Amino acid sequence: MDMYDVLEKLGRGTFGTIYLCQRKHNKQKLVIKEMVTDLNADDLRNAKNEVSILKSLDHPNVIAYHDSYVKNCAFYIVMEYAEHGCLQEYIAKKIPEYLSPQAVINFFCQILMGLNHIHEKGIIHRDLKCENIFLTGIHQDVIKIGDFGISKLLYNNNKARTIIGTYNYVAPELCDGKPYDTKSDIWALGCILYELCQMEKMFEGTISNVVLSIANGKLKSINIKRYGKQMQALLNLLLQPNPKDRPDTKTLMTLGDIFPSLHCLSFNLGCIY
Repeated sequence: MDMYDVLEKLGRGTFGTIYLCQRKHNKQKLVIKEMVTDLNADDLRNAKNEVSILKSLDHPNVIAYHDSYVKNCAFYIVMEYAEHGCLQEYIAKKIPEYLSPQAVINFFCQILMGLNHIHEKGIIHRDLKCENIFLTGIHQDVIKIGDFGISKLLYNNNKARTIIGTYNYVAPELCDGKPYDTKSDIWALGCILYELCQMEKMFEGTISNVVLSIANGKLKSINIKRYGKQMQALLNLLLQPNPKDRPDTKTLMTLGDIFPSLHCLSFNLGCIY
């Protein structure tokens, strides 16, 4: 890391230690993920997988990739820094207040646009959650999806089988041990939408209790008076037990309650970038 000054340790990600760094020549702040490895282990393959995915993505609502390299038996990935932290931290700071309906839709639409770009590349994120969604922008209003350490490319429309991810956001098909595809990310998107509305997780408790709740279809409802029936209908659509009944990202983007906000956000993000 000779070209960077380490400012602070931000924590540990899925496959490594995260540092906030600054380029020595221009003072640009970046995030560097360091993974110490013997260069033959599974974790190195996971890191290289993350790099190959990051290189293929280029969207205002996805964390940008800058560089990667190996030095002294450590693998480094250099990424964009999201100065306002993750969505989970943002929600925790807001409690006991609630987000306005428009704020929820604005956040949701940006996650949707980023996810659509990811799915267009044939990628399942597989760990979409509030901790992996980051806030940038002057007013903490630009959302970016990050942490692709366990993402998977789908070739020839094959379905994934590895059971992986954070259990609070895991889709029913994964709980049943069935093959899954990008629709598992749509389920996670529904869990995030509920969290944006209610400032709590849709599924909480032990792994066994969460899996049982998902299997039994025990879904919580949002506050209809605050967010309206349309928001509840959107939530129900995203959290359909059968993945075939869940819409894909492109279908979601055409919905009457989504498209106007999506159009405005696309224009504004285009001006920013």
